[in-house]
Amino acid sequence: MDVLDDDDNYSDKLILVQQNLRSMPKEIVERYADWTEHLDLSYNCLKDLSWLGEFEQLRYLVLDSNRMHESQLRTLNKPLPQLEVLMLNKNEFSDLTATIKLIRRLFPNLQYLSLHGNPICPDGLNLQPFSSYLKYDYEYYSNFIAQSLSKLKFLDHGLVQRSYSYESFPRYPITTTTRL
Repeated sequence: MDVLDDDDNYSDKLILVQQNLRSMPKEIVERYADWTEHLDLSYNCLKDLSWLGEFEQLRYLVLDSNRMHESQLRTLNKPLPQLEVLMLNKNEFSDLTATIKLIRRLFPNLQYLSLHGNPICPDGLNLQPFSSYLKYDYEYYSNFIAQSLSKLKFLDHGLVQRSYSYESFPRYPITTTTRL
């Protein structure tokens, strides 16, 4: 396993991309947890995040493309109040309410969140051309998250806006026909 940490000079970055990790090896946690601020674990197969609570200096966490869903977040047994940036792109989060409740509990001071490419994110990556209400869907999704995470400043690709005026779904005139 290659650990990239800027020449072993105790950089604040730990990058373990494409290492086929299901959990973090104990030796890595013991060596790097005390000072790592930026952790990138993209393109792994993480199933257990219980070790993540040891990274008490962590401010920036990238867990893109890990086939994660809500159950993996539940393995984290203590909140990380110092975390400001969380990247969960291209995973398998499918329950918006459960996911955001977990994120709110585990990362209470989050300022940037990205969920592109997950079933819960109507961002067009997986839905085109099937959703004719993509703009409405994304506004509902982003407003729900903004209302749930009060300190969030950025979501996916833009600034958080805390109120939207939703378009109503098109109404078609109801016609009745009378049989003679």
